[in-house]
Amino acid sequence: MPHACCYRCVFDKSYPGCNLECAKAVEDVIMKEGSDTVGGAIFEPITAGGGIIPPVGEYYREVAAICKRHGVTLIMDEVVCGIGRTGTMFGYQHYGLAPDIVTMAKGVASAYMPISCTVTTGEVFASLQDPGDKLSYFRDISTFAGCAAAAAAALENVRIIEEEKLLENVTKMGEYLLEGLKENLDHVNVGDVRGKGLLMGVEFVEDKMSKTPLPEDRIVDICAETAARGVLVGRTNRSFPNQNNIINLAPAYIVTREDCDIILKTLREAIKTVLG
Repeated sequence: MPHACCYRCVFDKSYPGCNLECAKAVEDVIMKEGSDTVGGAIFEPITAGGGIIPPVGEYYREVAAICKRHGVTLIMDEVVCGIGRTGTMFGYQHYGLAPDIVTMAKGVASAYMPISCTVTTGEVFASLQDPGDKLSYFRDISTFAGCAAAAAAALENVRIIEEEKLLENVTKMGEYLLEGLKENLDHVNVGDVRGKGLLMGVEFVEDKMSKTPLPEDRIVDICAETAARGVLVGRTNRSFPNQNNIINLAPAYIVTREDCDIILKTLREAIKTVLG
């Protein structure tokens, strides 16, 4: 299915003057495949690997309606967005969704211990059981299930996030950093700045008019330059052909205003050093 990045709309439309073609295309795919052959549709609330793509507000409401209409299970992959990264406990909460299945990992225990979770609605869980078999339960998916240490780390991690009100800081500092990126990176090769909470991306282009992606080696150079100056940033890595031109930022939830200023200053200087 096509992506939902307004900056590079595959339908050559502009929001809000479009008809949400990117969302409606999900139905086209289901119809082409045959709805009886589609078990589920999997989405990241904000596509991370594709260059930090937050869809417009109505996107997932349309997608959810399509999935419900065709009996398709709606699965939200929260491995990156979940447990606070976007300012809410789960990324899908920004869109007023009620998914059938939610997957999560890493952030559940802030990577102190390896743990992942698959959470379902009661209806989905019941469908995995056989009322006539007292030993019937959903048990065949994990080699490392039952690790008490990982579960304890996850519970403590969530407690700290809630007790120290880190989601509030994610939202506040995310807004500050995103606005700072938009104001401070006014450069001929910066095409788009986007994100939500403490998950954001900066897309680099040859020029703003053509939007031709800046070559990947230039992005590598910028990342190396920021690292040399003491700030680590990520980048897209061949998620789409010829579009490996986005730098990703995901600071810690405890990031301060001063930290954000350092990130902004360092990235601005690195861009100037590499691109002029």
